[in-house]
Amino acid sequence: MKKTSAVILAGALLLTGCGSKSVQQSSSQSGTASVSADTTERREDIILTMACCSEPSKAMKELIDRFNAEDNGVRVELKQYMDSLDENGMPIGMTDEMQKQIDFEVTQELINKDTIDIVGEFSFGNGAKFEIFKRKGGFVDLYKFMENDTEVNRDTLNSHILDLCERDGKLYSIPTYYWVNTMIGKSEYVGTKQNWTIDEFIDRWNAMPEGSMLNHSVTAESVYYDVLRENTPAFIDYKNCEVHFDAPDFRKMLEFCNGFTSNMGYKSDDDINYQRPNLVEHYFIRGYNNAIYEDIDYTRNTADYPHIRDGKMTLVGFPTSDRSGAYLSGMSEIAIRANISEEKQDAAWKFIREFYLEDYQLENYAHADTYTNYENGKPAKYWYFGDGFPINNAARKQTAERFMSGYYDNENYELSIGGESIELLSENRIAQADCDFLDDYINSIDRWEYPNTDRELFWIVEEEVAAYLWGEQDIDKTIDLIQNRASLWISEQM
Repeated sequence: MKKTSAVILAGALLLTGCGSKSVQQSSSQSGTASVSADTTERREDIILTMACCSEPSKAMKELIDRFNAEDNGVRVELKQYMDSLDENGMPIGMTDEMQKQIDFEVTQELINKDTIDIVGEFSFGNGAKFEIFKRKGGFVDLYKFMENDTEVNRDTLNSHILDLCERDGKLYSIPTYYWVNTMIGKSEYVGTKQNWTIDEFIDRWNAMPEGSMLNHSVTAESVYYDVLRENTPAFIDYKNCEVHFDAPDFRKMLEFCNGFTSNMGYKSDDDINYQRPNLVEHYFIRGYNNAIYEDIDYTRNTADYPHIRDGKMTLVGFPTSDRSGAYLSGMSEIAIRANISEEKQDAAWKFIREFYLEDYQLENYAHADTYTNYENGKPAKYWYFGDGFPINNAARKQTAERFMSGYYDNENYELSIGGESIELLSENRIAQADCDFLDDYINSIDRWEYPNTDRELFWIVEEEVAAYLWGEQDIDKTIDLIQNRASLWISEQM
């Protein structure tokens, strides 16, 4: 279940494209630095520079070190724009000004210099800037490299994801992993039909028992944040440089949110209640394990694990008039800069293809935390699945086999509810039918939404939404202000 944290509506949520928190370097610290321990530059190597806003992931650093150690004629170096940790090794938050400075520096280099060869959404403070460069033709069509690649091509990667990421038949970047962003509810409340209209959503809410919750809360800000704001990318079109906050869907859902009591702009954990009937909740599907829903009854201190395909739970997506429902998002998209030599482009593909090979994708799909169970003193293991499904087909299928075989089972791990421990039994393991169910569901989703919408744009929207929920302006003025301000903002970015 989703546990949300306190958020100030008018822009307190920090959305970054880096995947880690960071602080700006001094001018003496910034610049190109290899992550390899071997700093001896071989003149015959093709040197590629990859931009990274802050500290890259452990998996990325390990891959770069391994790739550079192969002595294959290509060497990758990182240009890191911000430090991630303080002198004590603790994460430091990124301010708006730091984020803007990163975006300015990376943008200037991409436009005016030849100092960057490989770019990703992780290269920017605001990952949405990456989408803008796609629109401007800043990256190479990766399909041309796949034509002669026997391991990374249209057949070995998920074709549905590739189709959704295309622009006019060209593929400018590839996500390493992908996930589903949807909503889920008990079928007794939401029905058994996947995806619903706004009117159906409202009718179902009106039929709920007295005292019911929406995503375990009933404040206007919580409902806005969890039901409408989560679907905000549906109203932003980076490809065509447009926003559509004046659409009937946005208006109707915002009016629905205003039917709840405002919490003066705040969404807080204090509003959450897991003991009342709940219509629907936000649900990420990041692996086949999510075919089983964890249903905890805090009033009885019990846990149930229904298989979603069995009909007790229904995936309904976000309410929209056209039943578009859920959407797919990607992780760590990587691209090759267009205005570099063909020799460098070929060398860049030689490197970035490593992220999409079966072994890399499978190895970095799941991570186990091993520790000692303090209650019984025995070794324990707990698996984390954070990034989403591998885009490599063979790696994805192997994750399914591992779930079914018990490879990913937690060891000596117990769930504690109300002070009582509940052991997670192997009977809750998934079957092939569960995997097939999720594959069919994912293939039915035709929306690909970029997750890192620029937070400056969110601030514009949420400033006006907060004023509306507080009763400071009516719906017409709110919609006009959001649409006009957001349209001006996005036009200035293009």
